[in-house]
Amino acid sequence: MTTFYLLRHGRADFAFADERRLIGGYREYVPLTQLGREQIEQVTASLRAVGAEAIVSSPITRALQSAAMLSRTLDLPLHVEFDLHEWIPDLTWRYNQEAVADAAYREMIALNGEWPAGETRNWEPLSTVRQRVTAVLRRFSGLQRVIVVVHNVVIYSLTGKDLRTGTFAGHTL
Repeated sequence: MTTFYLLRHGRADFAFADERRLIGGYREYVPLTQLGREQIEQVTASLRAVGAEAIVSSPITRALQSAAMLSRTLDLPLHVEFDLHEWIPDLTWRYNQEAVADAAYREMIALNGEWPAGETRNWEPLSTVRQRVTAVLRRFSGLQRVIVVVHNVVIYSLTGKDLRTGTFAGHTL
């Protein structure tokens, strides 16, 4: 059985996106802050101890930069998987502020991650996130231990653990 070590990327520099007035998906291209790079450096020793065979990463810059740092330091192969991307807070891809994404996140949490029956929202439901992510993880089930560098909502969709608030919403996969 494979053990997946889910790791949230280091802190991202969203001021970078605001300064450049990036909208939608372009907001995802922001690099890590200095603190974010330090966070990844700090976790490296404990991840070395798990004896992972590979690192799998979201293609989003903050996760990919975190995974690349780990790959280099731990001397592990890095696999970039599109479907590990961040949760989509605005399916129109027009949002221009983190506040818009935060409002969508709060609504998604309030609705337990799913659209009400017969309704749609602009954000991606957790069941969709879970489905695309588990399909990726299944492809790595031949390995014993894998580090997976992803995002808060991806982790939440799999575990029910909200890293933003420290709360746990118990649900099964």
